[in-house]
Amino acid sequence: MFETEQAINLIRESNRIFALSGAGISTEAGIPDFRGPGGLWEDSTLMEKLSATGFNRDPEGFYRANVKLFSEVRKAKPTLAHQLLVRLEELGKLDAVATQNIDGLHRAAGSRKIFELHGTYHTGHCPKCRAAFEMEDFYAEIQSGRLKVPLCRACAIPIKPDVVLFEDPIPVDAWEGAVDAASQCDLMLVFGSSLVVYPAAELPMIAISSGAPIVIVNLEETAYDSLARVVVRGKLGEFAKSALAAFD
Repeated sequence: MFETEQAINLIRESNRIFALSGAGISTEAGIPDFRGPGGLWEDSTLMEKLSATGFNRDPEGFYRANVKLFSEVRKAKPTLAHQLLVRLEELGKLDAVATQNIDGLHRAAGSRKIFELHGTYHTGHCPKCRAAFEMEDFYAEIQSGRLKVPLCRACAIPIKPDVVLFEDPIPVDAWEGAVDAASQCDLMLVFGSSLVVYPAAELPMIAISSGAPIVIVNLEETAYDSLARVVVRGKLGEFAKSALAAFD
């Protein structure tokens, strides 16, 4: 495809690439999309449970509602698109990845500089004493029915996963790091993001304002398509396969 070749040429010419990944990179790993048809956002009851208020009001309901999602996330493996970003980092071309996903697949793939804008489900903390916890074993116990709510050992109150719930602010360090990377990049790659969720959707404009071209690879149209240098309308896996072959 001509657009794929154009995108690969831009990658070849660039040395300070910044990437933003959205739900599309994770759906190819088998993780459900929150926003798409039939996605989790269509269930208003579930969305209430996924809010900060919902967690504080009914932590047991929060964990019960998330058992299926966390189970699917735990089984997911990095895709070719994740591997492509790792390869570009290894080549010294990619400076950083910002992601709207909570699944930790960029880290699992081997990416080193990652800004998790919506947090991660892998870790959690006590809202009172701020003690940190690895969450994997808790999720397994909840799924098996042996546990209803993980509690802080010191405070005996529910542990909150380090995900950005509705009503929660985006982590300041992650946001500031992503803004800095966007403002300094010489190419921005947008992989699988609809670019409708703010403030993450501001990042392409920051890159454009700094003079960097944008490459968007996504199945659906985005509001930034007319501003992008190249738009590849297709599956990320197919694009990544071609790009990996070019940089093998």
